[in-house]
Amino acid sequence: MQQLIKHGDVIKDRVFLGGHPPVTISGTLAAGRQYLAGEVLGQVTADKKLKGLAPAAADGTETAMAILAGDVDATASDEPCVIVVHAEAISEGLIWPEGITALQKTAAAEQLQAVGIYVK
Repeated sequence: MQQLIKHGDVIKDRVFLGGHPPVTISGTLAAGRQYLAGEVLGQVTADKKLKGLAPAAADGTETAMAILAGDVDATASDEPCVIVVHAEAISEGLIWPEGITALQKTAAAEQLQAVGIYVK
């Protein structure tokens, strides 16, 4: 399931990206599950690994900081990934955590904007 998206690749045909060219960097996804392109991510403060945004957490993942550029299967181990850190993003195309409230989504969009991702 893992797509071979590398840092520096041109990301095309992504429903979560707008017209502004995205900027990407490499990262590490925490083991435990499969992640999908367009998922909003947070970063664990202690080890700097990326996980899905978790608004109720208190480990750093409560703060949105990036969007995953491609699908990654990290069920068995931590996996390298490419994340979008500057872009125009389309909210309806992003993968938000299940049960996120409108208020939490607005806060996450503001957090993303603070790092250069503008959610429309």
